[in-house]
Amino acid sequence: MENASKALIMAASILIGIVIISAFILMMSNLTNYQEKSYQSNLSDQIAEFNNQFTTYARDGIRGSDMISLMNRVVDYNTRYTGTEGYTKMQVTINMNGYNHDLVFEGTNQLVTRNEYNQDNIDEIVGKPSSVTGDITDGKIRDIEKKYEQKYCNQLAAEISNIKSIIQNTRLSSTQKDKAFDDEEILPKPVSSYTGGLNKIYEDAKTYYEYVQFKRTYFNCIGTPEYDSNTGRIIKLEFECTGVGV
Repeated sequence: MENASKALIMAASILIGIVIISAFILMMSNLTNYQEKSYQSNLSDQIAEFNNQFTTYARDGIRGSDMISLMNRVVDYNTRYTGTEGYTKMQVTINMNGYNHDLVFEGTNQLVTRNEYNQDNIDEIVGKPSSVTGDITDGKIRDIEKKYEQKYCNQLAAEISNIKSIIQNTRLSSTQKDKAFDDEEILPKPVSSYTGGLNKIYEDAKTYYEYVQFKRTYFNCIGTPEYDSNTGRIIKLEFECTGVGV
């Protein structure tokens, strides 16, 4: 009898142990499933957040100022993440449809010199990324903004006709031309403070004028965005210019 009782107790202990182990395995399985679902949910949110940075531009009637923001994002992304496992280089194509020639004040294009741009050369417009930090800091426009102080650059572009008339005034000497420009108080410092003088300022003004005009252009997104089949991230956008606005 005593042996039977011990056998029952032992069997019960084993059964309880099996129940506990089974419950533990079930709990761990549920926890693993929860963690996996949580990870997938977070990953989906991250992908959606990433794609939203770019799909907001996938429409018609995009202004050039918006395109500059997109260019900056693409240049920054490709600089920072190219070569990182799981990341595909962002591709963007921008066709000016010949409207780049309508951006110039006088002569030929100094900034938007190509009719078509892609992810490998759009930094010519928005500035080249620093090799150290990846920040977009260098290039014609950034250099001009640093040279004259950004808040004066739009004024410089707006006064471009006035600058031209001063330069072409044959009745004025070089000194008189500099003084006439300084009297307009277009820039924070006198002409003599800048290397190249008034002629160089005029060249910079034409470049920045072109930049201002570019920001006034209109673009349509053509086709549909392409996504990486493995990651779900957007990898390609295409645009075409439809004209210069006001």
